Formats: sequence, C-alpha cells, structure tokens
Amino acid sequence: MSIQLFVADKVVRLTMKRRFRRNPTVMELRAIMAEMPIRPAPKRIAVETVDLGGVAAECLAPRGADENGAILYIHGGGFVAGVPANHRPLTWRLAEGVGVPVYAIDYRLAPEHPYPAALDDCVAAYRALLAKGISPGRIAIGGDSAGGNLTLVTALKLKALGLPLPAALVCLSPVTDQDGFESRTLNAKSDAMFDVRMIPSVPPLYCPGADPNDPFVSPYRGDVAGLPPTLFHCSRDELLRDDSIQMAQKMKAAGVDTTIEIWPGVFHVWQVTADVLPEARRAVANIVTFLKARLAR
Repeated sequence: MSIQLFVADKVVRLTMKRRFRRNPTVMELRAIMAEMPIRPAPKRIAVETVDLGGVAAECLAPRGADENGAILYIHGGGFVAGVPANHRPLTWRLAEGVGVPVYAIDYRLAPEHPYPAALDDCVAAYRALLAKGISPGRIAIGGDSAGGNLTLVTALKLKALGLPLPAALVCLSPVTDQDGFESRTLNAKSDAMFDVRMIPSVPPLYCPGADPNDPFVSPYRGDVAGLPPTLFHCSRDELLRDDSIQMAQKMKAAGVDTTIEIWPGVFHVWQVTADVLPEARRAVANIVTFLKARLAR
C-alpha cells in the first residue's frame, strides 16, 4: 500500500463513511459529489460538450485521437448523483492511453428521472455513436458503480434490441443485483466509503416498484451469453465486491471472455483518484491494455 493510499483511506473513512453513518441514504452522495473539486484535464486533452442522440456528453480527446473509435463512459453516483467531470482523472487517461475519444455521458438521474430513463439515455448515446459511422467493433462501453450496472444492462438491452454489440465492456465495482451478495454485510467494516444501511435506499429512488429479477435492473439475472469481452475491477474490501465476482463467474460460465481483478486495500472506484494514487494509475493502465487489445484498428 502506497503512503498516498494509506492517507486517502483515512480521509475517506473520516469524511464519506462518517457522513453516511449520520445520514445513511444514497441521496447523500448528491451532496458529496457536488462538493468534489472538478479537476481540469491536461491542456493536451481537448474537452468539449457534445450531443449524442439528445444526451449531453463530455468528449475528451487527445491530440491525434482516432475518431473512428470511441469509449462510451457512464459515471457512477448511486443512480442519483454525479456529473461526467467528476471522473476526469480517469476518463482523460483512458482517452490518452487508448488513443480514442471518450464520451462521458450526462445521463438523467433518479429520483427525478427513475428507471428506465438512465438506460434509455445510454442506448440513445450508443446509437448516436453508430450513427456517426463508428463501427461497433471500435466502441467500448465502461462505467463505475451505478455506471457499471448501466454498462451491463446497456449491453443486455442492445442484445435484446438486436443491435450490434460493442467490442468490450469495462465494469468498475458495478452493482449487478439489487438484492445483493454476501460481501454487502461481510465487508461492512472493511469498506472505507459506504455504510451498509444505505444500500436499501437505492431501489426505491432508482427503480420504484421494479421487479428485482428484471435483468435491466439486476444484470446478474439476465441471459449474459454472447456479451462482449468484459473486464471487472473491484476492491477486496468493499461492500460491492461480490457483485463483480458473482457476475464474472456467471459470464465465464456462459462462455464470455471475462477478466476480473480484485485489488486489496483500495476503496470503492479508486480509479477516479488517478491524479493522486499510484494504485489508481496502475489500475487505469490495466484498463488501457485491455481496451487497446480489443479496439485494435
């Protein structure tokens, strides 16, 4: 564990986890993420707001980016919080490392826009990339936490609609089942960020009245055969660890090319702290290696 991670872990526990203990609802994430400083991308990365099928997106492109490829990135925030700019330390590095534009979408948030609004936005944005003439074999979809859930359900929805699937998926600590798995209680103390009591507050806000067996809410319940090669990252110590492990196992059993990395000592979606943590930069480098192999020209 780097000294930077040691310090960051203590800061996260003293700030985020303490706040969730006082107010254990996912809506607390909205205030927390609104307070996060927006870090600028380096000047060598062009950042602009674009429209993808009626969905606003932050497009990050390095000099000489291959416009014939794309990464569609879906930010996390418990389905209720966050903006694409919160994730720039990750998204600009993906754009530069892979050499293609990253389109980080500003999808509609619950509870004002409950399910299936976010999923509809993800599908609309993907259709827009296809309409730009980008081959599905040159598109990857990725996301973290709630965005990891939306990454998987978008792929399932595209499959159901008979649309061509992307070349790869990247899921960083995704929510894969609304009912959850053992780590949501086993890791109650070791998770540096979340209080276990916040988990039940998500479905009534995001998908009120939805059947937890709906695969477009809980992708673990879906037919995953035929999905694209998928990379999972999760922390050994987080509440959502088993969401990745169980989903990866199901996908492997269905014949999907699946890779999972379980990182010790890190917190939920540590990759977004790549400006600070060497562990985050190493994780991003692994994602880049995975994507470059699947988005080859």
